[in-house]
Amino acid sequence: MVAGYSGLGKTSFIRTLHGTLKLRTSASGLKNKASAANLQGGDLTSDKRATSPTSPTSPTNGTGIKPNGTKESIAYATGELKRTLNSFEALYEIDEGNEKINLTLVDTPGFVGTDEVIDAHCDEILRYLEYQFDLTLAEERKVRRNPKAVDNQIHACLYFIDHATPRLGLSDADVRILKRLGTRVNLIPVIARADTLTRAQTKRLKQAILKDAAQHQIQFFQFLSPKLAKKLAQQQEDDEHRKKRSSRQGPGDDEEADEQGQDEDEDEDEDEDDEDDWDPEYLEEKAHLQSLVPFTVIAQEEDGVEIRDERGKIIQGREFPWGVLRCLDSNHCDLGSLRSALLLSHRQELKEITYGYFYEKYRTEKLLARTKSQHIAYQQQQQLQQQHQQHQNGTGKVPSHLKGEPIGSSGVIAGPWEE
Repeated sequence: MVAGYSGLGKTSFIRTLHGTLKLRTSASGLKNKASAANLQGGDLTSDKRATSPTSPTSPTNGTGIKPNGTKESIAYATGELKRTLNSFEALYEIDEGNEKINLTLVDTPGFVGTDEVIDAHCDEILRYLEYQFDLTLAEERKVRRNPKAVDNQIHACLYFIDHATPRLGLSDADVRILKRLGTRVNLIPVIARADTLTRAQTKRLKQAILKDAAQHQIQFFQFLSPKLAKKLAQQQEDDEHRKKRSSRQGPGDDEEADEQGQDEDEDEDEDEDDEDDWDPEYLEEKAHLQSLVPFTVIAQEEDGVEIRDERGKIIQGREFPWGVLRCLDSNHCDLGSLRSALLLSHRQELKEITYGYFYEKYRTEKLLARTKSQHIAYQQQQQLQQQHQQHQNGTGKVPSHLKGEPIGSSGVIAGPWEE
C-alpha cells in the first residue's frame, strides 16, 4: 500500500514499479480478493463499510476499495495518469525470483484538507487494514477452512514524506498518521520526488526523519534489528582479528586460535535463535537496506515520453538538461533496493511480522473486547435477576419495566456457557 499527502507521486510510483514486473498471462485474470461476497458468513459488520472522504457515494466493495481484476489493474498502471480520488486495488500475477506471486498494490488518495478530514481518511485506511484481518479471522472460525484461501493482508505500507515543507523532517500530521498506521501494518518511509534533492540535502533529511521518528516513538520496519547489528559488528571484528593473527602467526597457530574462539562462542550463542545464524553477506545486505531508510524514490517520465539510454534502449527514467536520470540506478535513488526488499529478500519476513504480530494483536484485542462485552452483559443480567427477586420477595409484584418480559430476554448477550 502507498499512502501520504497528495501530489507526492504515489500513483507514479505504482506505475513505475509495474514497469519492472514480469507479468504472467491469465485467461480470466485475478479477481478482487476482498469483494463483498467475502462478507457472507464472516465476522464482519456494517461499521467496516466506509468509502473515501473525497467520494462518499462511490460504489465500493465495503471498504472504500473499488473491485478490480488483472486487466483493469494493467490499464490503471499504463493508461492516462490521473489524480487518485478513490482508492484502487491493483492485482497482478507475476514471476519474481523463479517464484509465482500474486501481488496486490493499493493506491490511496492523498491526504489533503483539515485535520478532521485527514483523520477521517486515516480511519478509512485503518478500516481497510482491519477488514483484511477480519477476513482471516472469519476463515479461522470456519469448521472447514479453505485450503486455497487467499492471503488478504497488506504486508507493507510505503508512507511518502514531503520534503518541500518549512520544517525538515516529519510534520505534526505525519507523526499523527504514522503513529496510527503503525499499529496495523509494517511502515516503510519513502522520500518522494528525490530528484529535486542534492546528496547533502538527502542525508540531512534522512537524519531528521529518523530523529523525529525516534522522538515520537514511531516504529518503522527494521531491516536489521539491533541484535543482528551487534552480531554483524562482532563478525566483522572477528574477521579483522583473524587477518591480524594470520599476518603475525603461522597457519597452525591461526587454526588453533580459531578453534578456541569457536569454543567460547558456542557457550555465548547457545540460547540464540536459529534465525540469527545468517551468513555475513546476508547480514551486510540487511545492514545496507537499513542504512537506506528512509528510501528515496524517483518515478519515471509520464505522458508517453520515452527515455532512451546511449544505446537507444528504452529505460525507466527522467530526462534533464544535464543528463538522464535512471529510476533503478542505485547512484540516483533507492528504488531498485526497495523493490528487491519488498519482492525478494524481505517479502517473507514482512509476511511473518504481519501475521505473527499485527494480526495476532488485532485478534487478541477483538477477542478481549468480545469477552468484556459478554462479561458486562452477564453482570447486567444478574442485576436484573436480583432486582426481580427482591421485588417478588418484598411486594410480590413485578416491576413495570419487567412485565411481560422473561428473564434473560432483554437483548443482552448470553453468557459464555450459553454461546
